[in-house]
Amino acid sequence: MKQFFFLVNDIGKQLDKYLNALPLDEKKKAVNYEIKELCALFTTDVIASTAYGIEANSMNNPDSEFRQKGRIIFQFTPWRAFEFITFFFIPQLVSICKCKVFSNGATDFLRSTFNYILSEREKSKNTRNDLVDLLISVKKSAKLRINDVDVKMEGDILVAQAAIFFTAGYETTSSTMSFALYELANAPEAQECLRQEIRDVLIKNNGEVTYDIILNMRYMHMVVQEVLRLYPPLPFFDRQCDVPSSDSKGYSLSPFSDFVVPDKMPVYIPIYAIQRDEKYYPNPNKFDPERFSPENKHNIVPYTYMPFGTGGRACIGERFGFMQAKIGLFYFLKNHYVKTSPKTLKPMRLEKRAMILQAEGGIYCDIVRDPLVA
Repeated sequence: MKQFFFLVNDIGKQLDKYLNALPLDEKKKAVNYEIKELCALFTTDVIASTAYGIEANSMNNPDSEFRQKGRIIFQFTPWRAFEFITFFFIPQLVSICKCKVFSNGATDFLRSTFNYILSEREKSKNTRNDLVDLLISVKKSAKLRINDVDVKMEGDILVAQAAIFFTAGYETTSSTMSFALYELANAPEAQECLRQEIRDVLIKNNGEVTYDIILNMRYMHMVVQEVLRLYPPLPFFDRQCDVPSSDSKGYSLSPFSDFVVPDKMPVYIPIYAIQRDEKYYPNPNKFDPERFSPENKHNIVPYTYMPFGTGGRACIGERFGFMQAKIGLFYFLKNHYVKTSPKTLKPMRLEKRAMILQAEGGIYCDIVRDPLVA
């Protein structure tokens, strides 16, 4: 994870530079902005750099090809809705209906981009400590075992790793960042606590930012954890019951219930509902980072907080997701703070047609210039 830090940190600096160049209203010293799109530009550039080894430069060119393909992947259309419903609820129809996670255009773009960068990197022998370097190493030394058959790590198997990285790190993190800024705009005291922590870090380390510094920012971690409780990017998970063939009765829920889950039955876990259940979280709809303080986190009931899943099938991108969101928030709030405006949603309304949790109509806030360190 440390080798990716420097690449993400460079994009964070570009975000700070972009914000500092925004034209402000002279009276308010602020600009009203749609936060979700801004965060998506940041995460697009991060994924382009870390997974594909290229500079997408989306913040200066919002219509860059990388940004366009990202929009297409998560864009709602009736057919895309059908595809995702099929993936989650009727997987038997996926091959029959030829459902795809990526459209043909997005697939061709991601494949050609990755293969070109991979080829150039292998020829030049240059390294930049990104996913391409990691996959080149894997390609040389590893095999994937599928159905008891060794498969070489090459071709579309490598392309798929970069594509998964793109999907997991782009929309989910921009969603988390934008919801964090929305809640901070509505909770000035919490925002001030976080900015004070950022100020202390900058002063103590003479403006230097390292992986360990970001990792050890306690209040920052509390804020991101609470945002993920309120707004898990995926509101539910799907799993399938898999019991040993010798146990024909299925999986017993005893002593909690008399119900026995039959083998191969799909199971859906409503993460969003569990994490907002007042049985587990007092005043569950309130943004309160203190729930995750060292003094209070022991009150959290096991398996009631699962924004990344849990167990053997938990999201492998958890650490990268946390790091990306924290760096983005760090550089966003380094020289600016956010406050509500007449266009800010109150209360929050979620987009019913979105594949990843997001606000209805976007998140508008005033961005106010206020450097923490002169």
